[in-house]
Amino acid sequence: MVEEKIEKFIDLLLEGYDVANKQEIISNCSFSYTNPAQYIADNEAEWVIESDEDGAFEFSVTNELFSFLIRGDKIDEVHELIDESLNNIIGDFPMGVKYVSDYFAWLQPRLDQENPPLEIIELADSYSDELQVMIVEKHNVENISKLCQELKVHFKRTTIPY
Repeated sequence: MVEEKIEKFIDLLLEGYDVANKQEIISNCSFSYTNPAQYIADNEAEWVIESDEDGAFEFSVTNELFSFLIRGDKIDEVHELIDESLNNIIGDFPMGVKYVSDYFAWLQPRLDQENPPLEIIELADSYSDELQVMIVEKHNVENISKLCQELKVHFKRTTIPY
């Protein structure tokens, strides 16, 4: 049952991406859920469970999806990475935007015009001070949110002000 939820979760997150190793990602995340201590040991990440003994699965999400996550400590840096990920369709960082919530309020109407419409979500723990986000297909966001709740993975819609 939980393996099916994890597979659906990863499928929803990666919909629209060209992923050669999706089954490996699903397998590794499922393994971390059923064998957390072994997954942590295999990835030399004992520090994760020192601060959160139930954190192996969330760590696996960050670890296994790392190449799909956008991370930065400044919003203009995050903007550049988002724009790069979307083949430079957004353009320059908007003048006058100072706050993260204002940036995402500015960005969402542009993402709504994509086919399919996209949304930026905060996903999992970055294990740093960096903002960690992922671009997903907007029609999947509600289901991703529900699965994050069930699987105990940090999730936040960036379209909802901080």
